[in-house]
Amino acid sequence: MRTLDVERLGAGDYSLIKPLLVELHLSEQVHYSDHPQLPREEIERVLTQVPAAFRGENVIYAVRDEVGQVVGFCWIVLYDPGTGLEGEVAELYVTEGHRGRGIGEMLVRQAVRLFAERGVTLAYVWTRPDNEAAVRLYKSAGFEPNRQLVMTWYPLDPSNGT
Repeated sequence: MRTLDVERLGAGDYSLIKPLLVELHLSEQVHYSDHPQLPREEIERVLTQVPAAFRGENVIYAVRDEVGQVVGFCWIVLYDPGTGLEGEVAELYVTEGHRGRGIGEMLVRQAVRLFAERGVTLAYVWTRPDNEAAVRLYKSAGFEPNRQLVMTWYPLDPSNGT
């Protein structure tokens, strides 16, 4: 069995992670009842191109299995809002059949290494409190629960008056 390594994907390699992004969106959307539940076809259509929401420098690390298929990735966004370079683990996903093998840990460690190398002044990651595996993973990499109250604002949906 060969050793699994983390590699940095190039700008043209989005198609390698798109199937995993689709699976990530499908598995996560069920946890957010206030967001529309999209069918696979719609998610695939929306993800045809690099999501526009990720503005800044995009860095994607990936791990391939023994036959060369990408089985996990970590999408990092670096940007400077004017107060110093910030980083976000925007997406992290490991395919179901490859979980429990340390791939998530490898990817998050690489993200933290990038933050340190680039002099990031603040880095964060978003996850659901009930996603215990993700919370443990991020805590083990040095992330801490936020000491601030985070509040959100959503625009009104004119179709249903809410």
